[in-house]
Amino acid sequence: MPFAARRRPSRLTVILVLLTGVTGVVEAVSFLGLGRVFTAVMTGNVLFAGFGTVTDAAPLAGPVVALAAFAVGAVTGHAAHGLLIRWRGDGWLGFAVAGEGLILLAAALLALSLPATDPDRAPHRFAVIVALALAMGARNATVLRVAAKDLPTTVVTRSLAGLFMLSSLETAGRRFATVAATFCGAVLGAFLLRLHPAVPLLVAAAVEIVAGLLCPRRAA
Repeated sequence: MPFAARRRPSRLTVILVLLTGVTGVVEAVSFLGLGRVFTAVMTGNVLFAGFGTVTDAAPLAGPVVALAAFAVGAVTGHAAHGLLIRWRGDGWLGFAVAGEGLILLAAALLALSLPATDPDRAPHRFAVIVALALAMGARNATVLRVAAKDLPTTVVTRSLAGLFMLSSLETAGRRFATVAATFCGAVLGAFLLRLHPAVPLLVAAAVEIVAGLLCPRRAA
């Protein structure tokens, strides 16, 4: 049955909502802990890069690094999907999501070396930024291939605008879930960041890996 035709949340819908929450956690760490940089929402990085070319009041290095790593992650993720589809057929999605979770785990392990206070001043924070942006780039490639309507997992602008348009209850529910999951993930990430940058990233990695294990079989 087509994704949009389901009348109650499918397992795939729940998985994508969980991944959306993971995005909120990751961005809380990126923006609040790694020096005003986004690793999933590239619109913010493009703006910061533009601002940073004119004024020192906006970061430049972090957004540029994140943009480059995100692009590499998207290209690599797309190539990996082809290999996974040939290897696992309809089971490719679970392996793709779990693989992205393993990259998040690598980012969390790298973050263990960051100080709990002012981690945004540590030079090796860029290694964490790269790992996170790689994972989020690969995630976007995955979601584009799945083509799940109203559940992009990394952006809420269109979902928020569409929420107030005339739509079916099912469509409105998916759009609301996107916004709510991002918000809740951001709250959780900001709260756990008080302990150490690695803590929210470990949680995000665990959720993503479990989500991969629970993914339904999905035709490309």
